[in-house]
Amino acid sequence: MKLHITNGDYSGDMLNRSELIQGDVLCWKDLLHDGPVLALPYEAYSKARTTYLMSLLKSAEYSGEITEQMIAADFVARKNRLDNIEVYDEVVLWFEHDLYDQLQLLEICHRLLNLGLATPPLSIICIDRHPEVPYFYGLGNLTLEMMEELFNQRVPLSQRHLIVADTIWNFFTAPSPENLASVAQTEIVEWPFMAAALRRFCLEYPSIETGLTLTQTYLLLTLLRAPDELPALEYTLKQSELKGLLPEGVTATERYYEILSGPATFRRVFNHLQQLESAPFMGDLSVRSELNRLMNADLPYISKCLVNGEEVFSLTVAGAEALQGNKQWQADNPSDFWRGGVHLTSEAYWLWDEHLKQFNVSAYD
Repeated sequence: MKLHITNGDYSGDMLNRSELIQGDVLCWKDLLHDGPVLALPYEAYSKARTTYLMSLLKSAEYSGEITEQMIAADFVARKNRLDNIEVYDEVVLWFEHDLYDQLQLLEICHRLLNLGLATPPLSIICIDRHPEVPYFYGLGNLTLEMMEELFNQRVPLSQRHLIVADTIWNFFTAPSPENLASVAQTEIVEWPFMAAALRRFCLEYPSIETGLTLTQTYLLLTLLRAPDELPALEYTLKQSELKGLLPEGVTATERYYEILSGPATFRRVFNHLQQLESAPFMGDLSVRSELNRLMNADLPYISKCLVNGEEVFSLTVAGAEALQGNKQWQADNPSDFWRGGVHLTSEAYWLWDEHLKQFNVSAYD
């Protein structure tokens, strides 16, 4: 029997529906690009991640049914599955090229390498495009038939792959980011998408020029100027219309121009952000949390109001000044957040210099 490990419920559900792809499915659900990711024993590690994920739900004003107990149980179930890895004759990894997935691959390889058990043969499907999908964001864009074709194209992973990934994971969970920055500038033969993903991760540190992450900068830019077009959104809406997934009486064209030309609602901001990213990796919760960080700060860079019952976002004067390079985020707003194993505070504020491709650490009042 095979164990299929993938990046979330959507692709996991497709694998479970397949009659061709047999075996158990484990969905590795964690957004490791934000919050503490610490080199701790598993119980302490999972507790820290659970606490962070609950804080993310709160900061994103989540109103769904996910509870702390459900998140903690997911970490326990993940460990139990790997602790019984010997019952499987193959482990198949299903992932994409973006930062979200590449960090999950690092953790999975770290866990497998350090199990203390003989692991079955490993194989991987990891793609950054598909010939039949014009705007490929991930496995969720594929049909079940496409997934089944990919299954037959999986390639083996060696012990060398695990060792390299484990080394990078140790850099990622370290309390200083310098080693991670160095490896991001090199070709990682074993993991062809990893260096680009790690370079994008470096840009999620505050910029030395503005104190803003690239995501925060992109969000401000979406509010400075509406996009001229959103081709990926247009394609997705037309596909949804063909499948009968849009609300009754709503056409793809109407919905597209409503989002493109209307007020800066969350839907427009989110889709514009997706277009600005070369490899989008943030979901709704992460984007909303970032918006709220910018909006609820001591000196807000974003404001919002209700228009016909819907939230509409706009730049504040400070946000516009930040885009002009006349503001430093940390000069007006205290910071206390994590990137992997690095804790960014006023006493140790790590800034990314994109021109020199290196980190600088400073303290501020």
